[in-house]
Amino acid sequence: MRGPRGASILALTARHVGKTTVAAWAIAHAMRFTPGSLSVIACPAQRQSAEAVRRVKAVLLKAGATLVSNNVYGLELDNGSRVLALPSDDDTIRGLTVDAWIVADEAARLSPELIAALRPMRARRPQARFAMLSTAWSRVDPFWSVWAGDDPSWIRLQATADMPGVPFSEQFLEQERRSLGDQAFKREYLGIPGGGEGSPFSWELYQRATQIRTPHLPLGSAFGPPPPRPAVPIPNPFQQLKQRGVV
Repeated sequence: MRGPRGASILALTARHVGKTTVAAWAIAHAMRFTPGSLSVIACPAQRQSAEAVRRVKAVLLKAGATLVSNNVYGLELDNGSRVLALPSDDDTIRGLTVDAWIVADEAARLSPELIAALRPMRARRPQARFAMLSTAWSRVDPFWSVWAGDDPSWIRLQATADMPGVPFSEQFLEQERRSLGDQAFKREYLGIPGGGEGSPFSWELYQRATQIRTPHLPLGSAFGPPPPRPAVPIPNPFQQLKQRGVV
């Protein structure tokens, strides 16, 4: 919420830590204090986007805002500010100009085409903030590709179950680990994406096998080729031949 205007934000979280609620607060704040602004929310399904808009509505009503338009997929205040719940089809969301918030929720489940359609929405409004929020999914999805990249323009935030302040008890987490299995638990609560399903080799084993490490010290004699064995003399059988007759 304190990200500067024009910021690009990544948030890697566990399930149910409040990422969508915080995004709703940020959008509601922009709608109240930036008249005429537009914010959008994109989720893997428009039903999920509509639920996020409902959270924005709840914050606005608590703040005493006046709604002039109120439907499942969008809100508008009396100062002209709007928020829209976008569908997951990139063909139907093009053409919007956003100057407040672009929120891609559960971004790991969104298609690369949808992410590509969201980014240009702030091309003419550099003050707009772009936020990709997600739990972990795979190592090749659109969210993780950016999270694991080296682009310094992104603000990276993390709120996983192994960090202080996350509202899960140790008993609950242990029960979830037993119920989900280790791989799914890491994905849903620890922010560690999958990558080893269907293969006897995990992603960690692959990385260890493909990383070339240079030793800090020269190799000792134990790592060199074995010394050559001394030659064993073999008697020449032709030296003991006896002549029998004349050729």
